[in-house]
Order: sequence, then C-alpha cells, then structure tokens
Amino acid sequence: MTMNREELEAEVMDLLQHSELRMTPQRRAIVRQILTIPGHFGADDLVTAIDQTQEEASRATIYRLIPALVELGILREVEHGYDHSHYEVVSDPAHHEHLICQRCGKVIEFVCPAIEGAIIGVCREHNFHHHQHGLEITGLCRECQKEIDSQHLSAS
Repeated sequence: MTMNREELEAEVMDLLQHSELRMTPQRRAIVRQILTIPGHFGADDLVTAIDQTQEEASRATIYRLIPALVELGILREVEHGYDHSHYEVVSDPAHHEHLICQRCGKVIEFVCPAIEGAIIGVCREHNFHHHQHGLEITGLCRECQKEIDSQHLSAS
C-alpha cells in the first residue's frame, strides 16, 4: 500500500530523528522538497528545486544528506555509471526495474513478474537469501531513436 505524502513525511522525519543525523531546518526543507518531486531526480535537480522555494539549504548539505537518506532506506539510487546518479523515494514496496535512455537520460519504470520470478528461482537454486536487487537496462528511448533515424535519413 502506498503512503500519502503526509504519512511518508512523518515516517521519514521519524527515521531521521532516530538516526545519528541532527534534524536541522535545512535538512527538514530538503526532505520536504524531496517528497514533492515526482519520480526520479538528481542532486542538481534538488538544488534547483530548493533554490525556487523560500527555504534555505546549501548545495553541500544537499550533497551530504542524499547518501545518508539512501543508507537509511528513504531514497533508492536508480542510475549508476554515468556522470551523476538519480534517486527515487522508497514509498511503495512494489518493486520495479528501470530502462534508461543513454541519450536524453529519460528513466522508464516497469514491472516484470517473469524477471522477479527468475531472480527468486536463481536465489532458491543457489540457496541464497537476497535482500534487494535492481535491474537497469540502458539504450535509447523511442523519441531518441526517432531523432537519430530522422537525422540519418536527412543526411542520406
């Protein structure tokens, strides 16, 4: 069951209160802003979003807080191996995978019971108890494929 924004904010603040992180007005502002961002975001997206509010939070505080939120299980890192990572709020226990466009950076979430079943099967076969997994498939989204195809046609 997905929590509404207020329930999620209360749970996140409670987790932070019981962690080693001191709750400062900057950290509260960052968490509130994170919970308003739909979908995936990068640290720079968060900096921009905070800059557009009346709240004060430094770039350094944002960059230090994100890994702590990942470690606490509040955020999930969803993109690795590029010049920056993207994150999402862990608010719904339903697991999903990601398609990532290498050209425009678009992230498409999908659910595939066959993949989930295969992972469970592999873990059983090897008597392995897994805690989490993530699948990221990189390539080109439909829009970027169309752009590239039209560029090749016009160049011919």
